[in-house]
Amino acid sequence: MPLFVRTAFAEDRSFEIGEVEIHARIDRDGNMTVTEWDTYHFDGAFNGVLVDLNASGSDGIESFQAYEAAEQQSIPLEFEETADGDKLHYKIYAKSENETKVFLYTYTVKNVVQVYADTAQLYWKFFDETNPSLLGEVRIEVELPEGAEGAQIQAFGHGPDSGAFDIEEQGLVRYQVSPLPSGKMLEVRMLFPGSYVPGSTKISDEAMLERILEEERRWAEPSPDYSPYGALALLIANLAAGILVYRKYGRKRKSEWRGKYYRELTGDVTPAVVGYLMNYHATPRDLIATLTDLVRKRHVSMKAVKTMNGRRERTDYEFQLLMVRLHMLEPHESQLIQWFFKKIKAGKTVNLSDIRKQAKEQATAAHFGKQWDKWREKVEEAAYRMGYIEDRPDGIARYVTLAALLQFFGFWFLAPEGWSWLMFCAIPLFFFRPPKKRRTTVGQTEFTKWKAFKRFLRDYSRIASREPLAVHLWEHYLVYAIALGEAKRAIAITRLNVPEDRNSLGLGDIGTAYYYYDDWTRMLEQTLSSAEKTVNTSSDSSGGDFSSGGGGGGGGGGRGAF
Repeated sequence: MPLFVRTAFAEDRSFEIGEVEIHARIDRDGNMTVTEWDTYHFDGAFNGVLVDLNASGSDGIESFQAYEAAEQQSIPLEFEETADGDKLHYKIYAKSENETKVFLYTYTVKNVVQVYADTAQLYWKFFDETNPSLLGEVRIEVELPEGAEGAQIQAFGHGPDSGAFDIEEQGLVRYQVSPLPSGKMLEVRMLFPGSYVPGSTKISDEAMLERILEEERRWAEPSPDYSPYGALALLIANLAAGILVYRKYGRKRKSEWRGKYYRELTGDVTPAVVGYLMNYHATPRDLIATLTDLVRKRHVSMKAVKTMNGRRERTDYEFQLLMVRLHMLEPHESQLIQWFFKKIKAGKTVNLSDIRKQAKEQATAAHFGKQWDKWREKVEEAAYRMGYIEDRPDGIARYVTLAALLQFFGFWFLAPEGWSWLMFCAIPLFFFRPPKKRRTTVGQTEFTKWKAFKRFLRDYSRIASREPLAVHLWEHYLVYAIALGEAKRAIAITRLNVPEDRNSLGLGDIGTAYYYYDDWTRMLEQTLSSAEKTVNTSSDSSGGDFSSGGGGGGGGGGRGAF
């Protein structure tokens, strides 16, 4: 009883390809004429069937015809042919609904037999990995020219292990596979005297018989048995090694402070360093916090200005450098001032539009990206200088990664087929690979405090015992709220809790930064993110055999319905 495959479609319809029978006849010129019968079982309405063929390994496929085999006659069917290189696609029209039909296809594969000095070879895929449909049972017959003798023929099949073959005395070779799963190859390889195809023009002086037979012997060798205990031992060894590495190099340092809320700024540290401490890298948000802090400390002033863009009025933002002594600032703060007020536009005033223009224009974008990268390096240096971050010992992460990769790809490519799945035992090592850096005890303590401070900002309006905070405290708090990702919430609290007696938010000159926060920070963050991409882009750049080996022959294709 044939095994059918059910392929689901929309509208609750499906089809099954129960049987495929192929007769391939080789003529004395090395051409192959194929006759194929496919039995379809339709559940629902369909417009026709699909046949995909591949002409690779031949001089082309021609004379394709399609029929509906009905009782004692064959009814010709209309079809459309499209080609993509060697790939041929046939859309055959035959309306079918809740019935069983047999379709007949015929075609000729030109010059498909390769003649060597010591043998002739037919090496052909009748189905390849592109076949979308599981086929219940496939029967293939290959007929050699008249006068062929079974004793002079060697045949091999490549595909599912369930395949079987037979060579008759008259040189007729039969292959049978039940079932052929979707996405699986079915391939025939036959060796016979070159005198069978005297008209072939595909000739080579190279002797290939022994090489071909050795190749087939390797594919036919059974995979060595493996012990599940060995796999378990390897997995346990990898887990143990990973845990040891993690315990020594991967665990976080313990914080020397614990608590839910921290209501004060934890120390004399810039918001950019806080951002780096939280994320292990500086982000556009950290630069925005640094610029805002320079406004708060009266090193830079900020105001909104109206400009004309054609006929439309738009809001721009002007930053003006006030009296500042760079040697009194942190290196990343002074580098930011030099970048904006000397590199982008020499002078004491720079607009946000000037910053965006330099980041976008092709002639200056790369330079802008390098300055952005340089600023982030300065922030990283500050975090290390304050003792917040430490590097792992050189090579630990590299060795763990190398061990995992060697195991994974070693089992994948070099192990026998039955052992290849052991590559998954290496996966735990990837999870235990320690990061390049971690927080020191001091850094972890400060990290815990800043997390508690962030929680205080977030929950301030819900804290029953809260007291109104002075304006100057909110000026300072809001700067760090930006670096901690709580700016919008903190600004909303400010509107509710700070008396509006100084500018728009009661915050003096810095009020502009918060009043227009959503607008100018969105534009600046987009600019910096674009520069970050620019930096990253520039830095990357015998009688026979049936086995599951093979895959080197020409041909291919699959079957379906529509």
